[in-house]
Amino acid sequence: MVLDWLPRSKPPTVDELVAKGRYKQAVAVLRTQFEGRSPTLAERLRLADLLVLADHGEQALPILLGVADELARYGFHDRALEALRRADAVAPGHPELRGRFASLARAARARIAAATAATPPAEEKPAPPVEAAGPPPAPRPEPPPAATPPVDEERLAFVRGLGEQPPGGRESLASALLSGLPPDLLRHTAMGLHRRAVPAGGIVISEGDPGDSLYLIASGSVRVLVVGGHGRPLEIRRLDAGDFFGEVAALSGTPRSATVVAVADCELLEVDRWALQALVEARPAARRVLEGARDHRAHSPEEAAVRSIPGQASPDRAAAVLAAHFGGSEWSPRVRLHFAKLMLDAGQENDALAVIASVAEEMAQGGHAETGIAILKKVDQIRRREAGAAAPRVSQAASEAAFRVWVASLAQGTDALLRAAASPAVEKDADRRGHR
Repeated sequence: MVLDWLPRSKPPTVDELVAKGRYKQAVAVLRTQFEGRSPTLAERLRLADLLVLADHGEQALPILLGVADELARYGFHDRALEALRRADAVAPGHPELRGRFASLARAARARIAAATAATPPAEEKPAPPVEAAGPPPAPRPEPPPAATPPVDEERLAFVRGLGEQPPGGRESLASALLSGLPPDLLRHTAMGLHRRAVPAGGIVISEGDPGDSLYLIASGSVRVLVVGGHGRPLEIRRLDAGDFFGEVAALSGTPRSATVVAVADCELLEVDRWALQALVEARPAARRVLEGARDHRAHSPEEAAVRSIPGQASPDRAAAVLAAHFGGSEWSPRVRLHFAKLMLDAGQENDALAVIASVAEEMAQGGHAETGIAILKKVDQIRRREAGAAAPRVSQAASEAAFRVWVASLAQGTDALLRAAASPAVEKDADRRGHR
């Protein structure tokens, strides 16, 4: 008998799956929404972003190429170039990309040449006629000053409102940079201030891209992802309205050090480097906030822990290790950590690290990034201990024992942690602690 009166659980939306890092499921749900119709350009770009995050860049590449071709065909060359750059980040140096980049460059040169040809040459001014002696001519009226480019008043109001917002997880850069700006300075830098809307799941910046701007979050929230040594992205922090990101690249000119993905629909203010420099010169307090954030990021233990994951510590490698030691089966995180402790006791530390790192990644991808990063920090500690050959033997033995005790205690509490983390209140509390 079908119990129709029982409440049915609502399937998760794409945004909810993205917020928990379940990108493969988000791709499947998004594709079902396209059934029976052709997706828009924005939807195709979002699908490509999610495919990249789900480690299916080979599927994202033809989508990005198709979007770039369509945009170029309708004359949106700047947006086509942006789509090609995203494709180049997925498959650097791909032969199909070179031809398209060259085609856009030829089109740009043709537009410049056409604009130059359409501009009439400056006319030579005839020599003034020689006038007979007499009273001096009346002065000619001065021409009106050249018109200044129009300023988007709505954007300026958005900038002023952002400067009045309360701070987010860190000291407010928006307030230090934008609050009470003199009108002339605001208008001078207006061309370097860009209002950006990014839908949930959209990639704002990608690790390795050139970085010449900073972002202030007006609304929404983002995930900051770093690629580990095993080539997979892991979340190291979340940022909410009132916070900012991109300062490392904006200040140093180095490539982006992380990928930032919108968790919910976001409204951002992108500040070009030249505008940022002009604002900081007028606001010394903003320089202190920026440099403090840059120095903190440069020594981020979370980022260091993710990057320290050994290349062989992939989920496939961990599954092979467990199958070799204990037979093929699906093991819970608690049991896998218990097995990792046994491997450590047997001196098989490389195998143990692969298993521990796989558990950390699974928890991070399941929406429990704070716990996953805490595990990776411990992995990083033991790897550093192994590298420190000059450490006294007694201290090293004590450290090994402490690590094994920690793994055992973590194994005992993992299942309870996962059950508790299913509560929205606990997830919210974990996110709040992660922002401190």
